[in-house]
Amino acid sequence: MADQDPPKKPSSGLRPIERLNSEERLSRLTPATATATHHEYCSKFARDFLDAHFYYCSSKFVVARGGKVKALDEAFREAESWFSKALDWIAATEKIEIPLFYESREVQVSHSFAGRLLRLLMQYDRIFAETLYSLNCGSITADSRETTTVIAAKRIKSIQQLCIPDTDKFAPDGTLLNSSRSQTHGHA
Repeated sequence: MADQDPPKKPSSGLRPIERLNSEERLSRLTPATATATHHEYCSKFARDFLDAHFYYCSSKFVVARGGKVKALDEAFREAESWFSKALDWIAATEKIEIPLFYESREVQVSHSFAGRLLRLLMQYDRIFAETLYSLNCGSITADSRETTTVIAAKRIKSIQQLCIPDTDKFAPDGTLLNSSRSQTHGHA
């Protein structure tokens, strides 16, 4: 009975899905232009974003053209301005540092937008840690800390959301085009 062939896999059904945000996908798009950097983080948001979305966004940055580039650049400018103001506000508060556990990871940066996104993640982590230090000192409230970290995460997620539509879904001025005519005409 040892001569029997192994059972055949069914010819129908779904194939396993490869992760769309893997480093392999990014290396197929930009094998020669990516540079590596080490990123340290202490927040769950930064870790989860790096795991689930960073390389997907990076691959979309590489192929973005026209209006999509304009929309992404504008979203980055708005986020960078907000993060700058938030960090200035936090810098003015009193803090008592407590030990935090940091993880380190090598990250491939394939495009200037990927570098900007990584910088925002690093700034998110600073906001996460420094608001915790300020909360520990009593110079900000728990609600202020929660609101600030939620808004910071939304700023980063809004950039990720702009990565999802294809380039042809953006007008030259960077506005997202309506993809469904039925919504325009009131059809279900």
